Amino acid sequence: MAADTDMPARLRHRRELAGLSVEEFAEQIGVTTRAVRYWEAGVREIGDRYFGRVLAALRCDAQAIGQGHRGEETLRDLRRTASLSAEQVATHLRKYRTTAHMKITADKIRALEQGGHVRGREWRSTPECATIAKALAALYRVPRRLLIDAWRRTNTSVATPGIAPPSKRAPDPRIQETWDSLNDRQRLYLRELFHEDQEQEQEQEQVQRRLDGSSYTPAPQWRRFLFCLHAPARAVGYTPVQERLRAAGVHDPGAGASLSALERRGLIVRHQDTVYVLSIGEVRRTRVELTRAGRSAARSGLGIERLATPAGMLSQWLWRLLVRVIVQAPISDGDVPGRGTHHLAVGHSVRKGVPARGFIEHRQPYGAEGGPHYWYPTRSGLDHAADHLAAYQQLYPGVNTEGLEAHLNGPM
Repeated sequence: MAADTDMPARLRHRRELAGLSVEEFAEQIGVTTRAVRYWEAGVREIGDRYFGRVLAALRCDAQAIGQGHRGEETLRDLRRTASLSAEQVATHLRKYRTTAHMKITADKIRALEQGGHVRGREWRSTPECATIAKALAALYRVPRRLLIDAWRRTNTSVATPGIAPPSKRAPDPRIQETWDSLNDRQRLYLRELFHEDQEQEQEQEQVQRRLDGSSYTPAPQWRRFLFCLHAPARAVGYTPVQERLRAAGVHDPGAGASLSALERRGLIVRHQDTVYVLSIGEVRRTRVELTRAGRSAARSGLGIERLATPAGMLSQWLWRLLVRVIVQAPISDGDVPGRGTHHLAVGHSVRKGVPARGFIEHRQPYGAEGGPHYWYPTRSGLDHAADHLAAYQQLYPGVNTEGLEAHLNGPM
């Protein structure tokens, strides 16, 4: 990632914007005032050991002072942002238990960052390179996925660290014990509640398929499904979940002892309020929401296996969001819900000091000189989706990826 030719001017502007004199700025970074003046005059480049300190003092990211583009960081960019020299990185890696045997030198770090051949068998081994990538991610304090993306952009002459395929989650004996502790009626209730919960999720997915992204219903709302109305069945009928229970042999599917037993075990949460029913008036109603423990217990009792999300891959809601942005871009601000931007968008942070993955960006359309900003996928986001589409389809079969492949190889 090359530095902007306006970097000296931007550096000076950011220093003045931060209200720092040359002397104060130099003191915070630990360099002489002459070094700062050389940087701002474009005579010298900011040294690796000081680059991250510069960003911390100015409270900005590298792009704010003209260091490349968000979502396109290289391995050298990540190292410099961490204020580490190649020698320091090599020293750390020789001390790590998992990489000590590789005897990594500063020259090998530089060769890796320059995109050239790196001597040593470990650089031709995907598992060994994955071990190095994990150590570098910890050293640079960035997500492993971001490190692997930077590795791919930087060097194609060595093995590329991969992400392990989805694997079956090891069963938790406590979950099975919870299921075993239920009596037959309670198991039947939990089973039918689970099926209703899953049907609600599928229905929500179908709604999302029909929409163009302009509407979003938070999961806590649609996961609270109606269990019953506290009124005579001849007047209000039976709800879908009551019909499920009746079909399973429960002809008095009330909201009493069985739901209370499930709630005491933390498997469900009951929500009670009132609703107006024509010809009757205000009627109490009970809505039910399954907890994570409830879904896990139901899956365990029904023998439904779930795949574990490998380290470095997205959770289901983040994968669904990335797919939406890729397929529907450009999309407006209101269509990127919740904290998705903190995890996916360039220039954002999951938490202080931990950058997002850089898979989506907020910008004006290319060529526009003004006007609103929209959400677009970055090259990293497209590459990630292309590399792991099959794994995601296996991991999250409920996420609609129709039309996704057509957008992965086209122009951004």
